[in-house]
Amino acid sequence: MRGGDISNEPTLRVLVALDCILSKGVRMEKVLGIPVPKEDVTYNRQALAQFWRWAEQREYTVELVGFGYSQEEMDGILEDLDNLGTNPFNYAKAYPVIADLVAELPYRPEVKHVVAKKENGLRFGHWYIEEDAVYGSR
Repeated sequence: MRGGDISNEPTLRVLVALDCILSKGVRMEKVLGIPVPKEDVTYNRQALAQFWRWAEQREYTVELVGFGYSQEEMDGILEDLDNLGTNPFNYAKAYPVIADLVAELPYRPEVKHVVAKKENGLRFGHWYIEEDAVYGSR
């Protein structure tokens, strides 16, 4: 807050990896009578609700980040989440690789945390929060 004007105060931002809100499974489809495994990807509604509550309690702005996706695909995902009705994310950003986000983090003072899967956590340094910590299990 500068000079009593609260509009200058930047809100803290939390970046959430797209993997944290996707549920992946395998389903069998028959093609010409032969069972063929297909990957089934859906949105994890419980995780979306948890991120919504967590961001509201702590007054964070939540940004969805995807690795290996285009910006158009990320915008499409944001539209899908808006249509579902449980979209805790204000912004979406695509990065070609995780290293691009890691290199950008020191220059983004508004970023408080990065929520990601355990296998990528150490790359984010002190910004990293385990996905389970958001759900309240830790």
